[in-house]
Amino acid sequence: MEKEDINAGRRRVENELRSLVGSIFVPEAKLFAMRCGCYGFYADIRGLRADDVEAFSEKIKEVMRRIGEDMGLRADFIYARKLPGSEEVVALTARELCDSCRRELASSKSSPRPDIIVLKKRR
Repeated sequence: MEKEDINAGRRRVENELRSLVGSIFVPEAKLFAMRCGCYGFYADIRGLRADDVEAFSEKIKEVMRRIGEDMGLRADFIYARKLPGSEEVVALTARELCDSCRRELASSKSSPRPDIIVLKKRR
């Protein structure tokens, strides 16, 4: 994985969201590895609202799935994270779950947290 690949993913999220909802800014994107064993792609977002995510959930899910796939991830869990207490979406994440997190999410019927909008959850 090259740093140019991460920047290309950042630009792709920004361009795709702009084509859907207009004025969007993606100041940061990164690949991450968690202590538990999960891996993912994260895009910091400005200008996106929860109702935008709900209206374009399938398209946003597909964009994040494809970007993750291009980076070698099998995205089990794709979600938007809202700023607590608001409808502003501050991040989009495509995450390949470790076995422990997969089992934990599979047992949950609802969103794992109130600030999370689940776009894809593989059980």
